[in-house]
Amino acid sequence: MLDRDVACKIVLGRGWLRRTPVSFARAVLDRCLLEQFKSGKSIYSVGDEPGGMFGIVTGCLGISVAPQEQGPYTAHFATPGSWFGQASAFTRQPRRVGLAATRDTELLHLPLRAIDEIVRCDSAAWRLFGLITIDHLDVVMGGSDDLMIRNHVKRFVAVLLRTGNCRVANPRDRRPIEIDVNHEDLAHMANVARTTAGAILRQA
Repeated sequence: MLDRDVACKIVLGRGWLRRTPVSFARAVLDRCLLEQFKSGKSIYSVGDEPGGMFGIVTGCLGISVAPQEQGPYTAHFATPGSWFGQASAFTRQPRRVGLAATRDTELLHLPLRAIDEIVRCDSAAWRLFGLITIDHLDVVMGGSDDLMIRNHVKRFVAVLLRTGNCRVANPRDRRPIEIDVNHEDLAHMANVARTTAGAILRQA
């Protein structure tokens, strides 16, 4: 497991906490628990009781959804710096999405009681927690826009770039991007047949 100070430095350098005041970020990190999850382990599932938030330090999380009568199925992947779980803190309703480690993963866990404590000390903190929802909304709107692309090859490539977290920005380094997804899930995400997904990947 990473040293806790190193883990905090990673999440401070990217994503949500990087855009928050130093005092707020410190209040969050001081209350976080560093936890490990093996590949395939569920963090929480659609419909689970409300709980705390999780920030990715290392590894990757598959995000599953079950809209209406369909699913659950994988809709997106999250990389270090991403945070999840704030919706339950706002609503105290069951989880709307599921999270599962797609490889060995380390997370910072901010318990629900810790979120309440931060807000009791500063009621304006809710606005900063709400920034995570805006990030998620941007991903959802971008994903919806990608699925409206008529050309199936361009649509597939757009989805592939989104899953690699480089749809709208270049990677921060030149290292290869690994995506923990099989052909079937990727085809479903791009709304193409599995054989079509395989053909496109072979041409890449």
